[in-house]
Amino acid sequence: MFYKIITLTFSLLHCFVPLFGRRHHPQVCYSIQTDKAALLAFKNGLSSDPYSSLANWNERNDVCNFTRVKCGKLHHRVVDLNLNDNALSGLLSPVLANLTQLRNLSLSHNHFFGTIPQEFSSLRHLQELELGSNNLHGLIPHSLSSLSQLTFITLDHNNLRGEIPSSFFSNCTKLKVVDFSSNQLTGTIPGEIGSCPDLLAVNLYNNQLHGKIPGSLGNATCLYNLDVECNYLSGELPSEMLAKLHKMLYLHLSNNYMISHSNNSDLDPFFTALANCTELAELQLASNGLGGTLPHSIGGLSKYLEELQLQENHIFGSIPPQIGYLQSLTILNLTSNLFTGTVSKEIGKLKHLEQLSLSFNFFTTILTPFENLSSLGLVDLSHNNLSGRIPEELGNLAGLCFLFLNNNLLSGEIPLSLGSCTALQALDLSYNQLTGEVPPELSGFHEMRRFMNLSHNQLRGTMELSKLSAVEEIDLSSNYFSGNNIFNMISSCFELKVLNLSNNSLQGHLPESLGDLKSIVAFDVSRNKLSGKIPASLNKITTLTLLNLAFNNFDGTIPTGGRFDSMTYMSFIGNQRLCGRIPGIPVCRRGRHYFHSHIFVIIFCVVIFISGICTIVCCLMRYRRSRATIVRKQELDLTQNYPRITYKELLDATDGFNEQRLVGSGSYGRVYRGILSDHGTQIAVKSYVKRHFQSEGERVVDTVLLRALGEERDEVKRIWEVAIIELMELGLLCTRESPSTRPTMLDCADDLDRLKTYLNGDTTATFASSHGISSSTYSFD
Repeated sequence: MFYKIITLTFSLLHCFVPLFGRRHHPQVCYSIQTDKAALLAFKNGLSSDPYSSLANWNERNDVCNFTRVKCGKLHHRVVDLNLNDNALSGLLSPVLANLTQLRNLSLSHNHFFGTIPQEFSSLRHLQELELGSNNLHGLIPHSLSSLSQLTFITLDHNNLRGEIPSSFFSNCTKLKVVDFSSNQLTGTIPGEIGSCPDLLAVNLYNNQLHGKIPGSLGNATCLYNLDVECNYLSGELPSEMLAKLHKMLYLHLSNNYMISHSNNSDLDPFFTALANCTELAELQLASNGLGGTLPHSIGGLSKYLEELQLQENHIFGSIPPQIGYLQSLTILNLTSNLFTGTVSKEIGKLKHLEQLSLSFNFFTTILTPFENLSSLGLVDLSHNNLSGRIPEELGNLAGLCFLFLNNNLLSGEIPLSLGSCTALQALDLSYNQLTGEVPPELSGFHEMRRFMNLSHNQLRGTMELSKLSAVEEIDLSSNYFSGNNIFNMISSCFELKVLNLSNNSLQGHLPESLGDLKSIVAFDVSRNKLSGKIPASLNKITTLTLLNLAFNNFDGTIPTGGRFDSMTYMSFIGNQRLCGRIPGIPVCRRGRHYFHSHIFVIIFCVVIFISGICTIVCCLMRYRRSRATIVRKQELDLTQNYPRITYKELLDATDGFNEQRLVGSGSYGRVYRGILSDHGTQIAVKSYVKRHFQSEGERVVDTVLLRALGEERDEVKRIWEVAIIELMELGLLCTRESPSTRPTMLDCADDLDRLKTYLNGDTTATFASSHGISSSTYSFD
C-alpha cells in the first residue's frame, strides 16, 4: 500500500511540475498507463512478428509483465525495452518517445525501417540505444545530442548517411561505446570525440569517412578498441596518439590511405610508439600502401600480440629476425608485399603460430623449421619464387588444414610425409615443376573437404580418387597422368562438385558410374586419349552445368535429353567420330548404327578380296590359253619349216653317209649332202663326233638338218642355222664332265672370233681350227 502511494505521488509530481514550469503550453502527464498505451501502439504499427514475441502485449496484462519489458521499482515505469533478434518488421515509431523513463532501448537485429525519430530526444534518461542491423536510413539526428546520459550507442549496419554531428560528442561526454560501422557516413571524424574521456570502443569501419584520425582521441586513455577499417582516412599513422593509449587491445586501421613516416619510407616511429601499447593483442594495417622496411622495433611490440596483419602494402626487404620475439603470435600475414630473400628461420620460434601467410612476395628459399610449429593450421607460401623441394618437415604438422604452395618453382617429387597431414582440407601445389608419381598416401585424405589442386606440373602415373569421398574440387589438369584407373570407384566422391582432368594422357572409356556423382557441377576431361561412347548416365546429373569432352577419341551418338540438350558443340569439338543433334556436330545417319557400320566395312573388304581372287584366276587362265596358242603356232611353224625326218630316211638320202656325199669335215663332225626320196628336197646333214675322246669315231649327235634355200645347186646361201649349230656344238663341248676333255679358252675365243667374222658377211671365213669345216660354202657336185 505504501509503495502504491509513493508511486502515485511521484506520478502526480511528474504531471504537475511541468505545468508550473511552462504555464502557456499544456503538458502530457506520463505514467505507467501512457507507457502501456505507447507499447500497444508500437505493436499495432508492426507489419510482422514471425515468432509471436509480443503475443502477451494486450490490454488484459500488466505492462510490466509484457515480454521483454522491465519496469523500475521506484517509479513503476518502463525502464528497459529489449527486442533484439526477434525479426520484427515495421516503421520505427516515434511513439516510443513516450517511454520517458526508459534507460535501455534495444531494437537491434530486426527489420525496422524509416529514419531515427527526432522525438527520441525526450528520452533524457536513456543510457543505452541499440538500433544496429536494421534498415534505417537518413541522417543521424542532431537531437540525439540531448541524450546527455548516453553511454552506449550502436547504429551499425544500417543505411545512414551524412556526417557525424560534432555536438553529439561534445554533449554526450559519458559515452563509452560508439558503433556507427557499416553505414554510408561521410565527412571527417569530429575532433570533439576527444571530449569523451571514458571511451572504451570506437567502431567506425566500413563507411566513407576521410581526413585524419583526430589526435584528440588520445585523451581517451582507457580506449581498448579502435576500428576504422574500410574508409578513406589518410595522413601519417597516428603514432603520437597511439603512444598515449596504453590500454589498446585491438587496433584496426586496414583498408585506408594512411602512410608511414618520412614520406612513406619509415615505419620505425610507428612501431616504436606502438610499443607503449603493452596489452596490444591485434594489429591490422592491411591495404594502406605503407612503404619502408619492417624495422627491428617490431620485436618490441606487446608480448600478448596474437595477430599481425600487414598484407597488401609496399613493405620491402627481408623479415627481421626480431619477429621471433612475438612469442604469442597466432596469425602472421605479410601477403602481397615486396619481401625478398628467405622465409626467416626465426619464424620457427613462434610456437603458437596457427596461420602463416606470405604469398605474393619474392621469397626464394624456405628456411623455416616447420617441425617446431605444431599448431599451424594454414601455410600459404604461394606466388613466390621458391625453388628446391617441398620441405619434408611439413609432414610433422598433424593439425595442418590448408597448404598452399602453388605458383612457385618447386621441383622434385611430392614428399611422402605429406600423407601424415590427415587433417588437410585444402591442398594446392599447382603451377610448379613437380615430377614423379603422386604418393598413394595423398589419395587417402578422408577429411579433405575443400579442394586438391595438382595441376600444371609434370606428374605421371595414375591416382586413385575414391578415398577422397568428401572433397568438393579436384584439379589434376596439365600433367602426364595416364591409364584409366583414375575413374575407379569415383562414385564414392559423393560431395565432388568440380573435376578437371584435362590435358593429360588418360586412356580407355568413361565409366557409367560417373552418373552417380549427384553433386558435380563441372566435369572436364578434354585433351586426353579417351575413347568409346559418352556415358548416357551423365544425364542423371541435374547439377551439371559445364561438360568438356573436347579433343578425345569418343565415337557414336551424343546422348540426348537432360543436361545434354543445353550443351554446345564446344563441349565435343575434336572428336571426329561423334555425331548428334547439337548444332555444329555432324548429324548421325538414319538407321545406321556403329555396329552396322562395322559389318558393312567387313562385308566390303570380303567382296573386294573375292573379286581380286577371281580377277587373278581369270588372268591366269587367259594367260595359259594365249600361251598354249603361241606354243601350238610355234609347233606348227616348226613342223612346216623343220619337218621330222627319221634316221632311216637320212641313211637313204646319204647312201649310209657315203664318203662320196661328203662335203666337208672338221674336228667336231662331218657334213653330207643328200636328197630325200619322198619330197625330193636337197638336204645337208652334219654328223657330230666327240673330240678328244678315246674312241675317234664315237657319234655324239645324230644329225642336224640344214634346209637348203631355193633350187640353186651351185651354191648354198649362208643361213643363220649354221651359226646356231656352231654355237651349240661349242657349248656341248664346253660342258663335258672332265676338264681335260673340254676345249681350251683359246680355242673357244678363236672359234667365236671366226663365227663373228662369218656373220658379218665374210664368206671366206672357215672354222678349220675348231670345227674342221673348210668353207662356209657348200657345193653339191
